[in-house]
Amino acid sequence: MPSPARPQPASPSRIDDADGPLTDRSDQELVALLRQGRHGAFEMLATRYQARLLRFCWKILHSKEDAEDALQDVLAAAFRALVADDREIEIRPWLYRIARNRCINELRRARRVRVDLLDDQHDDNARTLVEKLANRQRFRELVADVQALPETQRTALLLREIDGFAYQQIATAMGTTVPGVKSLLVRARAGLRHSSLARDTGFASPRRPATRERRPATASRGARTISYQSARAAARVAT
Repeated sequence: MPSPARPQPASPSRIDDADGPLTDRSDQELVALLRQGRHGAFEMLATRYQARLLRFCWKILHSKEDAEDALQDVLAAAFRALVADDREIEIRPWLYRIARNRCINELRRARRVRVDLLDDQHDDNARTLVEKLANRQRFRELVADVQALPETQRTALLLREIDGFAYQQIATAMGTTVPGVKSLLVRARAGLRHSSLARDTGFASPRRPATRERRPATASRGARTISYQSARAAARVAT
């Protein structure tokens, strides 16, 4: 006697427009219509649940804008999942689960961003403070090194580097020649480099007194060394 044939699983029946408008369909019917290619069925599902999902996301995220962004992601994820396979899905709790997971991920991401920003701000503030202190120290050291230069070197250097005067203007103001000015500047800069190097290496040699400096060649043998202030005033009117 032949064995009875096993019952075959029933294929889901197709739903047509004769069964009524979309507004009258159940969630399961709308899912079935969506899987048959009726994308309007998903629009009906979204209309049915989006207001409640938005309030749900808003309560978690405490931001209307973030909640609206989350809702868009939830609906997009739901659409992709529904058309991907034919598993039975209870729409309402399933949508809320997607929304909850999306909001939790957003909170975690926002927390990481805040932590990263605080770390960056702390690093920037610390770096800025260290740089300010270092720059301040370097400036004090530079001022001290400049003040320790012989008077003529210091005057020529300040006129050139601070006031931006031309060599001829400095030469006229200081009663010397352009080659004499250049010689003063070479020795002044070498002195500053020597002071910086000595400080970095910890070996500082005593400076020679300013009175021992050999006077530069001057335009007039009777010319005297003048201060930075008077040389600056003279250089402003020098041609």
